[in-house]
Amino acid sequence: MTSMVKNKRMIWILVAVAAVVVGVLLVFLSRDSNEKGSTEMGASADYNIDLELDEQNRFHISTEIEVLNESEEAFEDLGFYLVPNAINSQELSELAQEAAEIAVNSVKQGDRELAYNLENNELLIELENALEPENRQQVVIDYTLQIPRDGMRLSQVGDNYFLAQWYPMLAQYDNGWDIEDFDMLGESYHTGFGNFEVSYSLPKEYFVASSAIEGNIEPSSSGTVKGERIKDFYVAFLNTEEWLHESVQASDTVLRLFTPIDQDFLDENIVMAKAAYTFFEENIGDNPFPELDIIANDGYMEYPNVIEVAKTRDALDEVLVHEIAHQWFYYIVGNDPYEDAWADESLTEFAASIFLADYYNDEQYGFSSAQDFAASYPTANYVNLPLEKFNEGSYASTVYGEAPLLLRDFFNERGGQEEALEFLSAYYQEFQFKNVNTPEFKEFFIDYYGEEQRKFLDSWLK
Repeated sequence: MTSMVKNKRMIWILVAVAAVVVGVLLVFLSRDSNEKGSTEMGASADYNIDLELDEQNRFHISTEIEVLNESEEAFEDLGFYLVPNAINSQELSELAQEAAEIAVNSVKQGDRELAYNLENNELLIELENALEPENRQQVVIDYTLQIPRDGMRLSQVGDNYFLAQWYPMLAQYDNGWDIEDFDMLGESYHTGFGNFEVSYSLPKEYFVASSAIEGNIEPSSSGTVKGERIKDFYVAFLNTEEWLHESVQASDTVLRLFTPIDQDFLDENIVMAKAAYTFFEENIGDNPFPELDIIANDGYMEYPNVIEVAKTRDALDEVLVHEIAHQWFYYIVGNDPYEDAWADESLTEFAASIFLADYYNDEQYGFSSAQDFAASYPTANYVNLPLEKFNEGSYASTVYGEAPLLLRDFFNERGGQEEALEFLSAYYQEFQFKNVNTPEFKEFFIDYYGEEQRKFLDSWLK
């Protein structure tokens, strides 16, 4: 009897311990599932935008947004990034540029005014009735916007207007609206693919470059442009007296180049842009969009179907090629640029370096930009940190430097650039028009190369 009692007691202890372990595990899994990093956006939107530029350089904007609830929860409110509201010295204490000036005039659902809250770049709109899963809701946001002179990304330069991150961008819904405060270190907003119709009215004729399809380059003072499957919509209005332009066919895509009229390297831009774009299409995969606008304004930025590049020869190779490669990694294969900036920046720098190494038949030169970044500042322990965990120096040295070099060394031991391009192509084919996070990348990598590579991945991906 004593032995049986002891055995029963031991069984109950083991059961109790197992229950505690399972409970802790369930709590951990629940907590982990609620943490940021989901690749599902939870909602999508179609945008119909009217914008008018007045004689005082102020934009009057009406944005009609139809939101589709793609989550399993009802939405009590709608969450958007409205970045211009954060570009001021109150929100950014070290802002080294002119502030943006924005005023929201009304937020409506039909004829009814909706309550809203706007802090930093987070715009939350209260709904009168909850938006159930698989249902749609339309809201209209009217506001005025004076963009900063000589600003970063969103900028007026003389009589030229570069509208980046300028409209209410639907955020990710992941157990609530996942909206980070604006951070000028990198791209701190995360949006999904949507359809756009943008109508503009200008006081005179400009060249128009945007994420939509314009066709022939012709001056225009009004018009409507449309685009589908666009992550975030960019548009520029360029003074016709200040810009040279040229178009060239690269595979099935027209590259439209704009360079300042006082520069003399338009032809060099054309040659390099066509070579890089064709290389990426042939070696990584088809880009389905028929037009890419390239603006040499020293913006050094990527947007869907538009890139801003250097306006001098000095940075022609690395900047132009890097921004073109972003059309594959950032745009068509997406990621959360706040949580996983490396997933587009590191892969883009890696792909650009491979092209330059091939183009000049010189691997040392091809990866010289990555080497310079890596040597510029002590690197962080891991590359997949959120933006807030980097400082300005370690972000560049780690994301643009250390990670591309690690990948270079890995593939050099396994077939070199040809093997690297085959991997990037398989990755691109798997995740087109999807978002990827670090765990998904690691899972794909291990499926491709085997479980024995987990130690390698864990050494630089936390």
